[in-house]
Amino acid sequence: MSSELLGSPWTPTAHRMTRNDLERDYVLWVDLPPTYDPDGDEPHPIYVCFDAMWTYGTVVDTVRLLAPSKELPKAIVVGVAHDEPSYREVIQLRAMDFTTTAVDAPALTGVRVPGEQLGGAEAFRRWLDAEVIPFLNTQYRISEMTFIGHSFSALFGVHVLLEKPSMFDHYLLASPSVWWDDQVMFRREQQRYESGKNLDAHVFMSKGELETDELSPHQEFHDQLASRNYEGLDLHWQVFPNEGHMSVTPIALSRGLRVLHSTQ
Repeated sequence: MSSELLGSPWTPTAHRMTRNDLERDYVLWVDLPPTYDPDGDEPHPIYVCFDAMWTYGTVVDTVRLLAPSKELPKAIVVGVAHDEPSYREVIQLRAMDFTTTAVDAPALTGVRVPGEQLGGAEAFRRWLDAEVIPFLNTQYRISEMTFIGHSFSALFGVHVLLEKPSMFDHYLLASPSVWWDDQVMFRREQQRYESGKNLDAHVFMSKGELETDELSPHQEFHDQLASRNYEGLDLHWQVFPNEGHMSVTPIALSRGLRVLHSTQ
């Protein structure tokens, strides 16, 4: 009997970066299409996964599975991760970077840092815009960029969408935590609408059917956004049957990517 290596799980290229304002370390995991030519000139779409511990591997596998059948384009997949091996510490750091206001988090979130250390979304967005995105553009040939997030990282995506939508061409926002701080993002969206009627972005939002508690006003936020009829906003919505807040993640990422990027 002989053995043959038929394939291997994804092994990303890693780029480490530090935020000097906080001395906080991050790692960018990068998976390139098998046909990517570093010396060529063909640009590729790039999918930027936040909460990369939970989203990056799923997106890599989805692209590898669906690109050969042309259900998705050959894309570069990037995971933006906190360079911290402790799961418990990642829970704290993601809350510090992704939440939009400095208030205490409910105990059920697992966040234990005091509220004054939260609310770092805008500072994190500015760092991405000033350092991470320019770095990616110097390293890779990029045709368009997609934001991918779930829960707190999708809340951060809502913040980016309202604050500077042009940072990304597409937004995949799965079960965004728009319950945060007494639904502060509903009020932020109202302010955004009052300041201008243009919101140029391609957005997929979703939730699981079993997300029904007070932390799940996803459809209400979508409906408020949809009611504005923003010029330039292409907005999609889907509820996934029999899925809860965590179990919905893989199907939301797969379906969202196909809605935003189907090549068929």
